[in-house]
Amino acid sequence: MSIIQSAWWIVYYVASDGEPRYLLIKRHALSGKIERVAPKWKIQGDEDIQKTALREVSEETGIPINQMKLKQLLGTTQLRNIENQRGQMNKDVTYFLMEYAGNPDFVKIERAEWYIGIHKRCTLNEVLSLIYYQDIRELIRKSYSLIKDGQKNQDIKKDFINKLG
Repeated sequence: MSIIQSAWWIVYYVASDGEPRYLLIKRHALSGKIERVAPKWKIQGDEDIQKTALREVSEETGIPINQMKLKQLLGTTQLRNIENQRGQMNKDVTYFLMEYAGNPDFVKIERAEWYIGIHKRCTLNEVLSLIYYQDIRELIRKSYSLIKDGQKNQDIKKDFINKLG
């Protein structure tokens, strides 16, 4: 059985209300369904996963590389086609968290890889209602907790610096 190695990027930005918004791409799946997914790509050979991720996300969304920051590894999932359904492949998917520091109004989707549109302002609850797979929803929940914890740590750091000054 051939297993494809793939990486997906959970891309977010922080909206003016302080809440994360997630970038999801709408596409036609091989199965014929319309699904919402994170930017992704197949890992080729021994390519550098971080450099490739930045390049691929930039190509697929129009986000300049200098406006993205790789945050951390979120986890992995395994997809296995045990029923030989059309459009399903055997793959191991590694998920990473990436922050977008630019204006979400300028994000665009190239008509490539069956992409048909973008949901670029999804709240946590919207993302959870749009994603089909439970394991991916859990990774999204994990990303939300990590983002909020990072915000709390920044607030503590700012308070400390203000007290010193």
